[in-house]
Amino acid sequence: MKQTDCLQALHVAVVANVPVLVWGEPGAGKTASINAMVRAMGWHLETVLASLREPSDFAGLPVLADGEVRMAPPDWARRLAGRSDAVCFFDEISTAAPSTQRALLRVVHERVVGDLALGGDVRMVAAANPAEMAAGGWDLTAPLANRFLHLDWKVDPAVVAMGMTGRWPDPLPLDIEPDWERRLPYHGAVVSGFLTARPELAHQLPTDPASAGRGWPSPRAWESVIRVLAACDGSGIGTEARLGLVAGLVGDGAALEFARYERDLDLPDPEKLLADPTSYVRPTRDDQVHAVIAAVASAVHRDLTPERWTSAMEVFSKVAETGTVDIAALGVRSVATLRPRDATIPPGLLVFGDILVAAGVLSAPAPQKKARVMR
Repeated sequence: MKQTDCLQALHVAVVANVPVLVWGEPGAGKTASINAMVRAMGWHLETVLASLREPSDFAGLPVLADGEVRMAPPDWARRLAGRSDAVCFFDEISTAAPSTQRALLRVVHERVVGDLALGGDVRMVAAANPAEMAAGGWDLTAPLANRFLHLDWKVDPAVVAMGMTGRWPDPLPLDIEPDWERRLPYHGAVVSGFLTARPELAHQLPTDPASAGRGWPSPRAWESVIRVLAACDGSGIGTEARLGLVAGLVGDGAALEFARYERDLDLPDPEKLLADPTSYVRPTRDDQVHAVIAAVASAVHRDLTPERWTSAMEVFSKVAETGTVDIAALGVRSVATLRPRDATIPPGLLVFGDILVAAGVLSAPAPQKKARVMR
């Protein structure tokens, strides 16, 4: 990726609330660009030098309070707690020893420092030099690496030349839609369909430490793929930057395969199906049918009303009518227990009677009495 592509990808990752780690050679401008982006957003930035920290700075320091031992967080964590407009920036993270990296696991993924919950809206950003270029550098451990989206920062001489005259790139290069999360069901369906077709890519830990210290496929990484792709929609992001986001999470090989799958996939908008269930037309492949089911179910989970619940069940009935009853049953199981009090049950759904009874949507039929035999 070019420097401008990396800046776009970084912007998407921060907005989508996906932890992101920018790799680059010393002096390449990683830290300056991250600082400029956060300032342009008007957010609070808390910089933590990983090279100067001990495990207790992230796991908390045990203290006795009110007769109980608690893991006290440091001051930088207290300044971040509860904020929805803050970025926690771990600089020089590749210089953190493995013991410190282990302590970072919960901070990055759960936003918890010691016994203090920072809140899910605190963004996590990190920067690192490759291990061979860092002072006392280490490869990232696989568990920590898999929590990040990895971007490679490359210096563009033309950008540097313009910057020397005061014309640095816009630190907020994209116009990301405020309601980008409405696209999560669609992209969740695409990823679901892809993993149905390529199940071996759902979780694939590399065997060599260097590759394990970057992006690789896991359920957690694919969940982040859904978020960044939803944030990309309508933003004007470049093709290379978009592909770089996926590759930064699941690796180059899986990202290229996913890109080919996505290019050839033509899914209907789940909102249009919910508005008109009769418009469903069976795709040619079962993995596409699975993706449609996942998209509709996810859309109802995100916005549940009696009308949308009934429409979703009508879609599943149409899917069953076209010969894919087993796939339709996945959607029925996912949505059945959500039934609002006023939602009606479409007649075609009775083929899934056992599922509806198990979900409490229908009452189990009363056992029939045996007829008495006259002797």
